[in-house]
Amino acid sequence: MRFHVIIACHNRRALTIRSVIKAQETADAAGIEVDFTVFDDGSRDGTSNALSALRHTVLILKGDGSAFWAKSMALAEQQVLTSTEGGDDEYIVWLNDDVDIDLKAFEDLLPTLNEHRGAVVVGAMRDPDTSKITYSGMRRNGRHPLNLALIMPTAQSQLVDTFNGNLVAVPVEAARVVGGIDGEFSHAFADIDYGFRCQRLGIDVVLAPGTYGACPRNAPPLRGSIRGDWRAFTGAKGGGNYHSLRRILRKSNAWTWWSVIMISYGLWLTRRVLRAG
Repeated sequence: MRFHVIIACHNRRALTIRSVIKAQETADAAGIEVDFTVFDDGSRDGTSNALSALRHTVLILKGDGSAFWAKSMALAEQQVLTSTEGGDDEYIVWLNDDVDIDLKAFEDLLPTLNEHRGAVVVGAMRDPDTSKITYSGMRRNGRHPLNLALIMPTAQSQLVDTFNGNLVAVPVEAARVVGGIDGEFSHAFADIDYGFRCQRLGIDVVLAPGTYGACPRNAPPLRGSIRGDWRAFTGAKGGGNYHSLRRILRKSNAWTWWSVIMISYGLWLTRRVLRAG
C-alpha cells in the first residue's frame, strides 16, 4: 500500500516539519510506503528550506500567499494525480499540518480501508487536553443545506455525508472520478464540498473507528464590534464568505442558493446581536 500525503502550509514551520516527520514514522510503523507533496503558500519563515533539509521524499510546491487552504490542497492533489498511474492500494492522504498524528494512525486505518474498498475514509481528531472530538465526519442536520452535525466515532465504521479534511484517505481512482479538490473556494468548504460530491457520485464516505491524532479546534476570533466580526465572518477564511457560500450552494440549490445565503446572513446577525445583548 502507498500513501501520497498532501499538506498545505503557510508560516507554520515547526508544525509542518513535525507533521511530515511524524507521518513518516506512522507510515514506517504500518509498513506503508509514503511520499509527501507540500504546497507552501508563500511562507516567510523558512518552511521550504526546512522541508528540503529533511531526509524524506518531499516535493515542495510554492505559492505567493494567495492560495489559502483550498487552492493549496487542490494543486498538491493535482500534482499527485498527474504523476502517478494509481492502483488498488494507492491513496491520496490529506493531512493538516496542525495535526499531531498518532504513531499507530495509519496502521489503525488499514482495517477500514480494506473493509471499504473504493471509499473515502475519514479519521477523527481529538482535543489534546480534553480528548473531546474536534474534527470528524458530519451528517446533514436539518433543512439548511449547510447545517451539519459532527459525528462521534465509535468502535465501528460509519457512513457519513461529508467531513472535516484534517486526515482523509482518498483512493487515487476515486479522486479521479470526483475530479479533485475544488480550489476555487476562498478557504473553507472545500472539504465539505468534496464529501457532498462523493455522495452524488455514489462514492461512500466512511468515518473510521476511534481517533487518529490530536488537533484543537481553531480558536474563534476575539469578539469586537459587530462590524469587525462581520468582516471576519465574510472574509477569505470566514464561514460566511459570499464567494464560497455561493459556490457550494449553487451545486445543491441551483435556483434557491441566494435565499439560503440571505437566511444564513440573517441567522448570523441575529445570533451576534443576541450575544451582544
